[in-house]
Amino acid sequence: RIGFSEYSMFPTRRWTTEWLEEHCAARFGTSPRPTDLAERWGFDDMGSSGASRILFTNGMNDGWSVGGILEEPLSADMPVINFPNGAHHSDLSHIGPSEADTEDIKKGFSAIRDILASWLEDLLCSEGVSMIGSDRAVQDHLNLNLRTGRQVRCK
Repeated sequence: RIGFSEYSMFPTRRWTTEWLEEHCAARFGTSPRPTDLAERWGFDDMGSSGASRILFTNGMNDGWSVGGILEEPLSADMPVINFPNGAHHSDLSHIGPSEADTEDIKKGFSAIRDILASWLEDLLCSEGVSMIGSDRAVQDHLNLNLRTGRQVRCK
């Protein structure tokens, strides 16, 4: 049973693919297409499709996590961070981590900050954005907002 229990706001009901197909046809005039993303945009093989710098995060207490990218790594620059105690959007606060967060959320915030700081540093130092990379105000802003404690240093 998916998302239904005596403790849920939804009544208990047996879930099957057939039920879902009938429900979607009756209610929305369409049918589920579970392979559509993979077929249309290659989401089943993003690592070789040229996609890069995508960070996948999942709160495992979030019902939506079943549809997430849960295994890592798809490629070196498409990491996956799963939060065993995370819930819906508990990893997306611009403030966190807080004292109330669990250890996995606290470690995850640190990992996210480090990954994003590294990607931004790479972009700032690449030839394509060298003008931005030399702008002291941009560097100060990134260091302040990411709270990494390190200066952007181009090699």
